[in-house]
Amino acid sequence: MSQNAKDQEQLGLWDSVGDPQNADRRTSRPVPPLPARRPAKPMEYQELWDIDDLANYLGVPKQTIYSWRTTGYGPKGMRIGKHLRWRAATVITWTLGLEQNQ
Repeated sequence: MSQNAKDQEQLGLWDSVGDPQNADRRTSRPVPPLPARRPAKPMEYQELWDIDDLANYLGVPKQTIYSWRTTGYGPKGMRIGKHLRWRAATVITWTLGLEQNQ
């Protein structure tokens, strides 16, 4: 028997059957890809926005939003733990209200 045939017959302790790049070595099941940090959905479908999303939607710098929060102006935001979040529907309603007042 050739050396190559021996290598194919004997699997090591941590070797897996199939594609070694896409398999869990302990169970030899395919490993799903890791999720991204955030869902890759368009902004209008996200329920909660962070300050970057809000600044992007309104077209203002983040510092302007922080200033608005200290003066009580701007869309109503909420704190989730240490993070600031804005409900998308609330921001859109606030902008529509500004448009109607002009």
